[in-house]
Amino acid sequence: MPRFNPTALYVRQPLRQAMGRIWDFPLTVVEAPMGYGKTTAVKECLKDSDARVLWQTVIDGSASGFWRGFCRMLKKIDAGCAERLAELGVPDNSIFMDAALELIGNAPFPARTVLVFDDFHLLSSKTVEQFLELLVKMTIPSLRIIVATRAKFGENTTELALKGFCHVVDKSDFELNQGEIIAYYKLCGVRLRPHEAAELHAYTEGWISALYLSMLNFAREGLVERQASLSELIDKAVYRQCPAEVKEFLLAVCVFDSFTLAQAQAMRPDENAEALLSYLVSHNAFIKYDKYSKTYRMHNIFTDYLREMFARQGRERRRAVLRAAGSWYAGSGDHIRAMDAYHQAGDFHGLLAALELAKGHSLNTEHKEKLIRYFRECPAKIKKMHPWAWLVYTVYLFVFNEKELFAEQCAEIRGYIGQSGSDENTRAQLAGELELLCSFSRYNSIAGMTEHLQRAARLLRGPSRFLDRKALWTFGSPSVLYMFYRESGRLEQEVAEFAASMPLYCHLTGGHGAGADLVFRAERHYYIGDFENAEILANNAMYVAQAHGQTTIAMCALFLQVKLDIAKGSLAAVKTALQQAREEIKRQKLYRNIHMLELCEGSAYACLGQADRIPAWIAKGDVKDSSLYFPAYAAFNIVYGKTLLITGQYLKLLGLAGHFLGVAGVFPNLLGQIYICIYVAAAHHRLQRRHEAQAALVRAVDIAAADGLIMPFVENGEHIGAILGQLGKDDRYAGFVARVEKTYAAFALKLPAMRAAETDNDLANLTAREREIAGLVAAGLPNRVIAKKLVIEEATVKKTLQNIFTKLGIGSRTVLARLMLERKTGRT
Repeated sequence: MPRFNPTALYVRQPLRQAMGRIWDFPLTVVEAPMGYGKTTAVKECLKDSDARVLWQTVIDGSASGFWRGFCRMLKKIDAGCAERLAELGVPDNSIFMDAALELIGNAPFPARTVLVFDDFHLLSSKTVEQFLELLVKMTIPSLRIIVATRAKFGENTTELALKGFCHVVDKSDFELNQGEIIAYYKLCGVRLRPHEAAELHAYTEGWISALYLSMLNFAREGLVERQASLSELIDKAVYRQCPAEVKEFLLAVCVFDSFTLAQAQAMRPDENAEALLSYLVSHNAFIKYDKYSKTYRMHNIFTDYLREMFARQGRERRRAVLRAAGSWYAGSGDHIRAMDAYHQAGDFHGLLAALELAKGHSLNTEHKEKLIRYFRECPAKIKKMHPWAWLVYTVYLFVFNEKELFAEQCAEIRGYIGQSGSDENTRAQLAGELELLCSFSRYNSIAGMTEHLQRAARLLRGPSRFLDRKALWTFGSPSVLYMFYRESGRLEQEVAEFAASMPLYCHLTGGHGAGADLVFRAERHYYIGDFENAEILANNAMYVAQAHGQTTIAMCALFLQVKLDIAKGSLAAVKTALQQAREEIKRQKLYRNIHMLELCEGSAYACLGQADRIPAWIAKGDVKDSSLYFPAYAAFNIVYGKTLLITGQYLKLLGLAGHFLGVAGVFPNLLGQIYICIYVAAAHHRLQRRHEAQAALVRAVDIAAADGLIMPFVENGEHIGAILGQLGKDDRYAGFVARVEKTYAAFALKLPAMRAAETDNDLANLTAREREIAGLVAAGLPNRVIAKKLVIEEATVKKTLQNIFTKLGIGSRTVLARLMLERKTGRT
């Protein structure tokens, strides 16, 4: 009789044939319940295929966790692409989705590259599913994708299959019949009689995991024995057979979904982890070693069983294991998982230490509820022992727009400091940090914020320890004046107060927001029609912001420069500035600034009446899917409202006006209120509602005239000219209206030429080679495929694309594809 070998692999022939078709489709979905051998089947299929296999096992439902793993995996192909994707983050909106797909489309995948996503059912993210579907539809010639899952993949698998994008391998392909059960057991050194195979088939229904466990039992006892449950089978056939030290080891490492040798050694430092793992791999088919990732992974069935056993251990035993896991994660820089492990262990000291160490850099909106729960459950005495982590948490409450919780935590921290037994220097430092934190509670009130900053300066010794100077200073708004103009008739004083306060803020934060005071001054000059001084200060602001690494302030300076170039009639300068800014964002991997840039672009094209060139997310009003925070929402509404106006959606504009004004009234943001009232006036005018139009325009002028802000009216002169003229007959408004009309007369002369130039820069203005490349891009081909098809260098394709983008005033392959489609179908 052959030697008993329970780890021998058996893959039925119909399954091999089904898996062999992976090369015929961009996507293969392997769907079957737990324990059917999906992972083994995929590995066996790829083992001798000479393919470059990149394998990612999904470990939880976190989209951000998946994305981090995905980026780590792609580093093996293109480190630059992986770094840019990591900086971009989960592509949770159309802008980021386009950017991610473009990056991957240009990655140099070797011939026959396979991306495998195992245990995909653990992930709960429509965004990731959509991303993979779009990636599949790109049909990159050298790339194949395999998704192994217990549940149905996505909502469009059937459609993908019908269109030839997808091949599905399902449960029926895995189930062994009686003859195959006999063959499988024989391969492992066990001979079955036909009636025993029939009994096993009736018992297991061809499920290979149950067959494997039954075989272990059959080899020892010589008969088919039905167990009450799969857990009982594992207990009897596997766990009970392990030596005591192996059982202890398994209960320590089962808290990981996969682990390295170093992790195992960290969990059991007093044991020979390498020897124990060698024993397990050779004696147990439920644990495998992946030589590519150098990690060990236990089968989900075995992991579930071990975790049930772990849950029955004593409390202190469980806490010790979870603490060790938390320590490992914290030491490796995975602070999110470290906090999760410490939380499961009930170790809030470790949890807060991990948060303090990370300073929240790994946190985003996805983690908001979890972070709030941690602090609600944390005992007060422990929270007080980690005041720096407490400050980091409170900062994130402001970022997450949890105003009530933010105020509550600020009050608690203040109370703690007053009662703290710490030394005087520590109390002063904490009090100073708190004052800096509380300045955000007075956001938009320059005087109120300055009071807190002055108190902070008297207490702090050096820059803040917890504030991230790389954070978005403007919350995503492309205008400083928009942020801080809150009281009609006091703009000039507000600019002066802000200029006096900013050096103090920059000192306390290590340069955060440097140049914002110059942008504020420059914007005021622009809005009162003083373009020369505005441009001088805008250039100064750009230099200061860039010197201090303050990219969002530089973006505000860019936004102002674009407005100035439009006022001068220089469309070429507008396009060059926007294109260079987009390239700089990509170069520095500052993808979270893309939405700021596209607000600039949207504003420019709205002013030119080019609605089809306004980014789609703005035209749809999708602000909540952007990287903008709530304080920037009214700035978004300025551009969105203008889009509704120039596309003739007057009723929708009027319907949303109350909401727009409500958002602009929160802090308040008077610039937002001025623009929205102008749009409302224009919409009423188009609908022949003269009284309502006049009333809305009067409201806008009443706010703006006290500070001489003529440019919102000039920018919209073609929409409000008639009602503005009527208002000018009123002596109260005559002087202000006259200034608007004079400036608009010069402004209006420039618009026709710019619009004509924009029309001329149609696809017809491209060279023959540029049109050819544009057509291939629209067909979904990546740069390297285009280069091969046209027998040119890939660098030439990239350079040509940049020329196309500049000529057309666009920034992405998606927009280019849309323009090509419009051209093909005769749309304008």
